[in-house]
Amino acid sequence: MVIEEGFVLQELSDMTAIKAEDILTTLQSLELIQYRKGQHVICADPKVLDRHLKAAGRGGLDVDVSKLIWTPYKEQS
Repeated sequence: MVIEEGFVLQELSDMTAIKAEDILTTLQSLELIQYRKGQHVICADPKVLDRHLKAAGRGGLDVDVSKLIWTPYKEQS
């Protein structure tokens, strides 16, 4: 997936209410994005994904999504 002119990144930001800069930084720290030919490209290398899945382990907490109350943060211009 190519991030053209920040379009996909901004779309992800709008969908998740997470700042585009935070998404980019997270993808970079997880080694899931590369800079090629003047643009960022999301790369899901199977070896990198396996490493992250192993580090996360199994299980986790069960979440009752009906109990979540959340309002996305909107920056004021």
